[in-house]
Amino acid sequence: MEKERIAEMLSDAVERAARKIGISPDDAAIDCLGAYAEELVRWNRAYNLVGRKIGEDGIVSLIIDSITPLSFKGLLTDQKEVLDIGSGAGLPGIPLYLLAGPFSLRLVESQRKRITFLRHIRRCLDLKQVTIYAGRFEDMARAEDNLNEFDLAFARAVSNPFKILKQAKPLMSQGGRIVLFVGKNDAESLRKASIDLEKTGGLRIEGIKSTERIVGKEHFLAVAAKL
Repeated sequence: MEKERIAEMLSDAVERAARKIGISPDDAAIDCLGAYAEELVRWNRAYNLVGRKIGEDGIVSLIIDSITPLSFKGLLTDQKEVLDIGSGAGLPGIPLYLLAGPFSLRLVESQRKRITFLRHIRRCLDLKQVTIYAGRFEDMARAEDNLNEFDLAFARAVSNPFKILKQAKPLMSQGGRIVLFVGKNDAESLRKASIDLEKTGGLRIEGIKSTERIVGKEHFLAVAAKL
């Protein structure tokens, strides 16, 4: 009964969000997303993946927040190499993959219990094009094999958006985009710094939008492109 309740809660929330975003996910994708939510709830109780105080409602909210980049039309295609920086329990990468994939997705995570969960989910949901980098993003960013490799990158729970942009830029292909999940203050800081970022940082801020109408909170997405 508990699993059915979580899946039903998520299905209803995804359908509401999808209408606002302008997408039409199929039933199979929503079912897979429900299975992911069920596993995340179960593992979070035992391993504190996203915070023990976050209940079922909180996990549904995290998943809905994760799919808000789909409001940028054409952002994700099956031809893109996608990077999820500091993926944690797979947010936002796995919900985006399930609703908009498949595409080549690399999840970057350094904490062992979260890495174990990501491997479990990849196996359970048969996520064939998902790979996991088990290590620190700073180390990955210094590896020559990863330079200019990715067309799109996501970063949630960003504490310093300018640091993430600087670290991620060498990994991005020409014209590649970095999508940051930020709060109001960081969104305003990025707006104010947009000219300097373009002149000296080699990055153009292509858009900053509020997702409050989707998630009900003062959240923003910022998109930067590598020049």
